[in-house]
Amino acid sequence: MTEANNRSRAALDLAAKIKQLSEQVGYVACGITPMAPFPEYTKALDERIELFPETAELYDKMRIHANPQQAAPWARSIVVCVRRCGKYDVPKSLIGHIARHYLVDQRARQSPDYGISERMLKGLRALELRAKVGNIPARLAAVRAGVARIGRNGFAYSDKYGSWMRIGSWLIDAELPPDQPTTDCPCPESCRACMTACPTKAITRPFVMRMDHCVAYLTYSAPHPIAAQLWDKMGSWIYGCDACQQVCPLNKDKWEPLEKTPWLEEAVSKLTPEALACMDAQTYRQIVHPLFWYIPVEDLDRWHANARRALEHRRSEDARPQE
Repeated sequence: MTEANNRSRAALDLAAKIKQLSEQVGYVACGITPMAPFPEYTKALDERIELFPETAELYDKMRIHANPQQAAPWARSIVVCVRRCGKYDVPKSLIGHIARHYLVDQRARQSPDYGISERMLKGLRALELRAKVGNIPARLAAVRAGVARIGRNGFAYSDKYGSWMRIGSWLIDAELPPDQPTTDCPCPESCRACMTACPTKAITRPFVMRMDHCVAYLTYSAPHPIAAQLWDKMGSWIYGCDACQQVCPLNKDKWEPLEKTPWLEEAVSKLTPEALACMDAQTYRQIVHPLFWYIPVEDLDRWHANARRALEHRRSEDARPQE
């Protein structure tokens, strides 16, 4: 067997070990793609700024993600993994107020998925690879690695799990055989359900989402005060938004309550609009903030405002004449 054949076999074996590692760590899919820039990401940012000039500062900050080679010139491949979110039994009283992705966020220290990215990184290094977490356009990387497709709402979709998933990526110093990209759109040809359902019409056209109008951004990142024409449309959402995913036909029956969420059950009474609207600082720091520790602890006023809007929205809906 020639040296080239030996290298090829070794690369195939290493790729197989990485995919086996991803499964052991807790991911449901893993793909590999060559290390390369993402010019399509830069192009998309330019298009958003051209369409919405007032968003330039917001989108310009994201350009750094387009060329991972600047941060890791030694890297040769990108490993992309999918974590399934839609397997948890989320308390019904929280649905429609806090986005499900955030309720089962891997960043919550109480979650069984906490540290999954770090465990993958540790496993890659145990395979004698130089590796670092990828600070890259995750959805585009998932398409290149063949583990997801992008829907018209801009979310990444898995055929098995819909958009109820999260993507992790790592840069490694081994040149490995790439997986086949999945560049086709998964959406039914005539479907525009996500655009219709978007409360603030942030999805302005297929594949174009105006981030500064997205309810998820408005609930936790946008500077206050929020423009009245947007604030009034945010409805019952306190943190995040699931509107476009809830109506998506690709997500039908994809969220299965297979595993309990004891870390949420212990806090559920404090995560309702009624509780958050008037929550004192001590309760927030002791019960709520540990679940969302990545949000500044000083942001209790934001929780108050969002929860009060959610209650006002409910009162408006209840007062609306029934057809």
